[in-house]
Amino acid sequence: MTALTPERLAELTRPDEDRALEALREGDLDAVRALLPVLAAGKAGLDALTLHALARKIGKLRQDLGEERTRAVLERIGAQLMKTWAAQVRRGDVRGAIVDLVAVFKQQGAARLDPLAESAAEVVLSMPACGSGGQLERQKATEKHPQWYAGWRDGVSGLCQGCKANQRALNEALGYAFWTTEKQPDGGCRMRFSKEGVQGPALFDEQERSELVRTRVQRAQQRLDEGRTDLEDLLRGQRKDWMPWHDVAIVWLEYFYASALEIGGAAYLDELLAQTYEPAFHAGFPRYAALSDEQLVAEVARTWNYHMADFTVHEEADRFVFRLDPCGSGGRLFRGQVWRDLFHYGEPLAPLMQPPHPINFMRQDAPTYCTHCAASNRAQLSGAGDGHTPMFFVIDGHAQMRPGEPCRQISFKKGALPDARLFGQIGLAPPGAPGSGA
Repeated sequence: MTALTPERLAELTRPDEDRALEALREGDLDAVRALLPVLAAGKAGLDALTLHALARKIGKLRQDLGEERTRAVLERIGAQLMKTWAAQVRRGDVRGAIVDLVAVFKQQGAARLDPLAESAAEVVLSMPACGSGGQLERQKATEKHPQWYAGWRDGVSGLCQGCKANQRALNEALGYAFWTTEKQPDGGCRMRFSKEGVQGPALFDEQERSELVRTRVQRAQQRLDEGRTDLEDLLRGQRKDWMPWHDVAIVWLEYFYASALEIGGAAYLDELLAQTYEPAFHAGFPRYAALSDEQLVAEVARTWNYHMADFTVHEEADRFVFRLDPCGSGGRLFRGQVWRDLFHYGEPLAPLMQPPHPINFMRQDAPTYCTHCAASNRAQLSGAGDGHTPMFFVIDGHAQMRPGEPCRQISFKKGALPDARLFGQIGLAPPGAPGSGA
């Protein structure tokens, strides 16, 4: 296992936006143009994992609870997820509420949005391609696996059921239909935002109606097409441009975990994660197993760069260790640092898990969200030593015991095995140990 030089490790793990900024400073606009699609695709893997994890959780609840109970769960989740929007509209900031809802949908992968339209009564967002529920429909997931992605009597697919529940919850909190949607052909959608009670001029001017629906990468591409080179404000920090959708999604996921605990305790949460999250890791094993050690550290670094994390990385003889301060999902949730102040442990649907269990790393008062990392560890470590399961994304579940502490993620080099204590954190025995089955 050949060690990398510090310079090579730094080059492999730096954000792609830094490369684009460097090319811009050097006046190499062709390189900037070539990097824009790379920047746009940086979140693709995380975005796909998010979509499928959310949709499969809704499908799991529908299978286990039936439609009526599942709708009730979804609307309770929606009430918590939309609470900051309800407060914002109540205090009269309708414009800001619409801007942030549009921001969520424009950041979803493969989404295509038309400029906003506005009348005296409403603001309309037309999406020829929705990047969440509509994306799953275009991918035919609803047809191939209806038990997980569709199957509802009204014909609305699972993830769209979740979106509809969020709308109903927000509208109920406000006492009128502020946010509604109409599904369109081919995975499209039209959203309407009511201006009830809004007085005065239009909420958005013509430039805003066009610009608010575009990501930083799309705006940078337009500036280049116009012959402009003032791109630094769009490139710097681009990896965190999709924070609105990313953070809504991680809070939404945590509320599913909390709901599972209420429904059936730690055992049901364990089952939900085994059926709706671990399969994504199993599907990715061949790809990650084929990567060289250099390619692996670069790929994992790209994931953390687009996962809202701040991190450093160092190399040891058999591994690369990422110090996450904080992790962009569980760590920021634990610290209460997510977008729009959406989440704090101790609020409704935001419990710490008190009893130790393999799904919470055998911890007391463990953050509920972090259980999905115990599940992904299980997906990897249960195949340790079999020669084809890569140990590419192993979390040390005892690193971040308090909100201010960093988390630690380890990418093991080819042929290396995790420490015995990492197996013990999720109730497994290491290969070769009594009771391991290996």
